[in-house]
Parts: sequence; structure tokens; C-alpha cells
Amino acid sequence: MRVTTNGHALAVEDGGKGPPLLLLHGFPMSSAIFSPIRPFVERAGRLVTIDLRGFGASDAPPGSYDMESLADDVVRLADHLGLARFVLGGHSMGGYVAFRVAANHRRRLSGLILIDTRAAADTPEGVERRRASIAAITAGGRDAFLDAFLPLLVAPATRDRRPEVMELLRAIAAGIPDHVLIGCLEGMMTRPDSRGLLAGLDLPALVIHGADDAVMPPDEARALALALPRGQVCVVADAGHTPTLEQPEVVGEAIARFMSEQL
Repeated sequence: MRVTTNGHALAVEDGGKGPPLLLLHGFPMSSAIFSPIRPFVERAGRLVTIDLRGFGASDAPPGSYDMESLADDVVRLADHLGLARFVLGGHSMGGYVAFRVAANHRRRLSGLILIDTRAAADTPEGVERRRASIAAITAGGRDAFLDAFLPLLVAPATRDRRPEVMELLRAIAAGIPDHVLIGCLEGMMTRPDSRGLLAGLDLPALVIHGADDAVMPPDEARALALALPRGQVCVVADAGHTPTLEQPEVVGEAIARFMSEQL
């Protein structure tokens, strides 16, 4: 279905019954990365997946793609669906959005799931990499940017043995307009540091991380789980930055157990 919020339509898939979970995808992806885990999660609760503005089948309006704006879309969507409280999950950039929801609407959250993401702001080196990427896309080099970036999103074993995963990621990224890629890179580059929030998030929290993540090392996931008062970590073997596609049964079962046992 499509839900209009803040003047633009978001593509939403809603299925299952029980405690509601909203899952937010990373960059440059769409909610399609959650399709393989849907059968597992829906056994334990209601799963709502969203194409964030600019991605997948959602509208791609001009204007801001900062994390606060994307977070506001999520909260307005929850209002539309009548979800007073919900578990919020975010993958990579979706985790940055989830932290902004937590900062501004903590009481709406009954749990938190963080997949291959971090609470810290970009380092100076990270800012420079994003600036270089923005310059490349602006100069007409989006294909070169994506060709270099997308292979980082999966483990070497996935690239070697499951070419269909890379084909899906390329197909998703191909549909994202340049202004959305640039806007999100700018939004991630300027996002605030969320580490100060963690000690106050006294709610069930699951940190999922690919053991072979080339973007964010597993040590960051363990530190993130330790910083959350009720955090637990699940490190997924033979997976990189996108474990929901690489090891969907492991991830889906971990989320289902979390939903059944912690809520």
C-alpha cells in the first residue's frame, strides 16, 4: 500500500499479527532487503516495512533527506497506522533514522533492533569520503560510485557464491535518483552523534551484525550492545553489511525470538 505523509507517498508492506515492528532499510537500498526475513518475523509479530522517501516505490520529492526528516516520516506513518507504541528496527542508514526517532519520541518505542549500524557520527575521514562521493555523483559519476560501493555491502562469500544478491542490490540502487543519493549522503554526513542517547534507552534492544561486515567492524556492534542497558548482540556468520539478504533464516529467527521473548 501507499501512505501519504508530509505531502509525499511512502510504499509500505504490512503483514502478520502481534507486537508491531517497523523496519527501516539502509542506503542505497529499499525494503526489499527485508522480504527474505518476513516469513520468520511474521510468526512472532506484525511486520511493517517502509521504502523511505526517495527509495523503492516511494515518492522522491525534492528537498531534505536529513535523518530528522526521514524520522518524521516514520513517526507520521506510525500515527497513520494507529501504532501508539512499536518496536523500531533500522539497518545501516535506517539505524541513524531510528536513533532520531528515539531522540524525539522515546515513549513511542517498545523495543529497538539495530542491524549493522552505529550510534557515532561520521569521523572526519568519513565526512571526506562522503564529500568525495557527492562530488563524483554530481559530476555524472553515479555508476562508478555504485560500482565501488555496492560490493562493500556483502561478505566475500556472498559475492562469490550468491550473485543474485548483488544483482538485487544493483537493481534497487539503479532506481534511486541522483538527488536522493546526494541528499542522503549529505544527511548521513551531518547527522548528530547519538551515543549520548544509549544509556537512556532502557528498553529491549537487539544488535544484529554481519561477522564479515567491511563497512562497520563487529567490535562496534558489541560495544553498541554493551552501551544499551538491555542490549544483546547477534553476530551472523558468513554475512557482511546486509545480513537480512545474506543469512535471512538466521536473522529472521533471531528477530522472531527477540519479539517473542523480550516483549
